[in-house]
Amino acid sequence: MYAKPGQYDAVMAAYVDFADRFGERNPTEDLILVTGDPATGVIRGIGVFLSDDEALDVVSAGMFVDFRDSVADLLIEIPVRVDLDLVHVFVK
Repeated sequence: MYAKPGQYDAVMAAYVDFADRFGERNPTEDLILVTGDPATGVIRGIGVFLSDDEALDVVSAGMFVDFRDSVADLLIEIPVRVDLDLVHVFVK
């Protein structure tokens, strides 16, 4: 997501709140990462799912739609979901 100038903190706070609530309510969600770059206004949410279907279910979930709608006026453009392959994880 690309926050409008001056809206980064508000979007980030809303996203972190959403991610926590979503993770608590979805037993299949094992990992949610939220990253950001205040200088550019870029905020990314990364969820790790077992299947493509599980990931697609999240995008259409009411909670996700409500979150996206709540920050829409604070964003430069409508966020687009991107599928990526998890290639490697190192956890110490």
